[in-house]
Amino acid sequence: MSGARRVWLVIRREWIQRVRSTAFRVSTALSAAIVVAIIVIPQMYGGGATPTKVVGLVGGSSSQLPALLQSAGKQVELTMKTRSFDDESAGEEALRSGDVDVLLVDQRGLVWTAEVDDQLGAVVTAAVQAVEQQRAIDGLGLTPEQQQQLRPLPLSTRSLEPVTKERTARIALATIALVLLLMFISFYGGFLLVGVIEEKSSRVVEVMLSRLRPTELLTGKIVGIGLVGLAQFSVVAVAALVALALSDNTDVPTTAGATIGWIVFWFILGYAFYAVLYGAAGSLVSRQEEAQSMTFPITAVLLVAYLFALGATQSPDSVTTLIASFVPPTAPMVMIVRIANGSVPWWQIGLSVVLMLVTIFGMLLLAGRIYAGAVLRVGGRVKLKEAWRGAEVSG
Repeated sequence: MSGARRVWLVIRREWIQRVRSTAFRVSTALSAAIVVAIIVIPQMYGGGATPTKVVGLVGGSSSQLPALLQSAGKQVELTMKTRSFDDESAGEEALRSGDVDVLLVDQRGLVWTAEVDDQLGAVVTAAVQAVEQQRAIDGLGLTPEQQQQLRPLPLSTRSLEPVTKERTARIALATIALVLLLMFISFYGGFLLVGVIEEKSSRVVEVMLSRLRPTELLTGKIVGIGLVGLAQFSVVAVAALVALALSDNTDVPTTAGATIGWIVFWFILGYAFYAVLYGAAGSLVSRQEEAQSMTFPITAVLLVAYLFALGATQSPDSVTTLIASFVPPTAPMVMIVRIANGSVPWWQIGLSVVLMLVTIFGMLLLAGRIYAGAVLRVGGRVKLKEAWRGAEVSG
C-alpha cells in the first residue's frame, strides 16, 4: 500500500468519526445560530438606543451651532456632541483615531475619514445652514419673501482616505472572519491535541504505527480534522452571509465571494501551521490534565497573531503589518485583512504563501520526528530532547 493511500485512510477515518458525532452537529448548529444572532439581533432591537455622533469643530463657528446640531439630530434619532480643536491637523488626527465622526472646518467644509455618512452629513449641513441663514437674515434685514428665497451654499466635502464602501464592507467581513478563524483554529487544534493524547493513552496508536509511519499518521489526522473544521467553518460562513444579505442596514460587498475565497484559503494555511504544533504537543503528554499546559503557548502565539491582524485593520500599509504578513505565525490572519483592504501586490501574496508552505512542510517533518519519539511513551510528560533521541532509536 502506497504512502498516499495510507494517509487517505487516516483522513477518511478522522472525517467519518468526527462528522457522525453528535458534538459536531450540535456545535455546528450552535455556532451558526450564534453568528446569525450577532448579526440579526442588533438590527431587530437596536432601535431603542440612540447612536451618538461627535462633530469636531475647527476654526470659527457659531455659539448656536451645538444646540442646532442637537435639535437636528433628534429628528433622525441621533445624539449629537461637539468637540473643538485648535487647528485642522489636530482635528484630522482625532478623526483618524475615531474620536470624532466628522470634522467641520470654518463652517464651510466637512472632512471624513473615508466614506461619507449621508445621515450625519445632512444633520451637520442642516445645522450650519440654519446658522448661516439666520446670520444673513439678521445682517441684511430681509423681508419674509426674501427669506424664503434664501438658499445657503452646501458644505464642501473631502476625505482623508480613498472613499469606497466596497472596501469598508470587505474589511467588516474580514474582521468577522478573524474571530471565526481564532475560534476554529483553537477549537480544532485542541481537538487534534486531545485526539493524539487519547490514542496514546489507550495504546491505539501502537496498532496504527505498526502499519503507518509517524509522519503519515500525523498528516492524516491533521488533514482529516482540518476538513471537518473547514466544513463547519463553511456552514457558519454561509449562515453569516445569508444573515448579512437579509439585514436591512448591512451592505454586502459585491466581491464577497472572492473575499470569502481568500478567507478559506488562509484558514487552511493557518490551521495547517498551528495543527502541526498542536499534534506534536499532544504526543508529549499522556493525560488530559496536562493538555492545557501544552496548549497555552500555542494559544498565546495565536492571540498575538489576532492582535496583529486587528492592528492591520487600522493601518494596513504600515511596516509592522507588512512584516507580519510574511511571518508564518501571523501571516494567515494579517493577509486576510490586507487582501480585504485591497492593497496587496500579487508578488507579496505569492511570497507569503511560499513561506507558509515551506514552513509548514519543515515543521511537519520536525513534528513527525517528535511524534515518533514521544507518542509511544506513556506515563509522565516527555521532554523535547528525549522525544528527539527517541525518534533516532525507533528509526
